[in-house]
Amino acid sequence: MIRAAVLGSDVSKSRSPAIHNAAFKALGVDGDYGAISVAAEGFAARVAGLRAQGYRYLNVTIPHKAAAFALADSHGPEARVSGAVNTLLFEPDGVRGENTDGAGLLAALADLGVTAAGAVVVMAGAGGAAAGAVEALTRAGAEVHLIARRREVASELRARLPEPQRSLLTTAPWRGDWLARALASATAFVSAIPAAAWADPATAAGLDGLPGSTAVLEMAYGGETPLAVAARLRGARYADGLGMLVHQAAHAITLALGKTPPLPPLFEAVRG
Repeated sequence: MIRAAVLGSDVSKSRSPAIHNAAFKALGVDGDYGAISVAAEGFAARVAGLRAQGYRYLNVTIPHKAAAFALADSHGPEARVSGAVNTLLFEPDGVRGENTDGAGLLAALADLGVTAAGAVVVMAGAGGAAAGAVEALTRAGAEVHLIARRREVASELRARLPEPQRSLLTTAPWRGDWLARALASATAFVSAIPAAAWADPATAAGLDGLPGSTAVLEMAYGGETPLAVAARLRGARYADGLGMLVHQAAHAITLALGKTPPLPPLFEAVRG
């Protein structure tokens, strides 16, 4: 039996088990995927214990992606550049760290009708998921404008990008007027910050520049969010993070098992 799980500080409501178990079923694989909540101080020991128990792979979410990067013996290119790992693969010669967030984002944007090559993408937030997404977007040829409250984190991410990807990324501090100007010419807007942040009037003020032609993708999911309301009021195409979650999970499963699951059963499971 293939055993796998998602680890995070609180994954009690995670949709990942539904997605991965549906993928196992669709692929005809005998597998079991669970959700394990673990605090930061216990993360490394828990990963080691699960590896010793014979787990095939682990997915990693907030706030452990940087810690997962440190635990890996080798890294895929997306993880190496972003400094964040969301998939740990247990292999005979060690632990491989991968970041499938970028692949998930590109596929989710494609579902919204956005092709990354040549697109202008505004992204809010510079955390672990955003880092993988920025790497994938710039590698695909998108021009990315990254705004973040922690400017130094955004600058460090830009410095890790190879040329010519680095030239496609600009960073800026969090200011509503800058966000409004950037959005005016954006092909897509990606929010990588908590959904509740957009309930703050000062934060949401920057959305005044959002045109109806811009596609909006919010990495958060679960319920009607303030950003979803704002996007729809302006006539913009909107999607929450469930599509990205499904696509990045499918990519992780392909890396772990060497088999690509069909997407319809995964979307059915996550929305069921």
